[in-house]
Amino acid sequence: MTERLYYADCTVREFAARIVARREGERGPEVRLDRSAFYPTSGGQPYDSGTLAGVPVLDVWEDEAGDVWHLLERFPQGDDVSG
Repeated sequence: MTERLYYADCTVREFAARIVARREGERGPEVRLDRSAFYPTSGGQPYDSGTLAGVPVLDVWEDEAGDVWHLLERFPQGDDVSG
């Protein structure tokens, strides 16, 4: 399950993470990280915006298993990313 950094510190603005899953979704490239500071769309609150490894994040959501997925403009290079 994705470690949610915003639960420990809601002011976190930068973080390092590792991509643990990649897939080509219907809307484009999707990645799951081991940890994330991006809050997913939930309860009427929109997702957090920003970048991963310089790549724009277009959507953030939680799946049925409780993992947080990030829709990106394109896949970043490598597995270690910063946000």
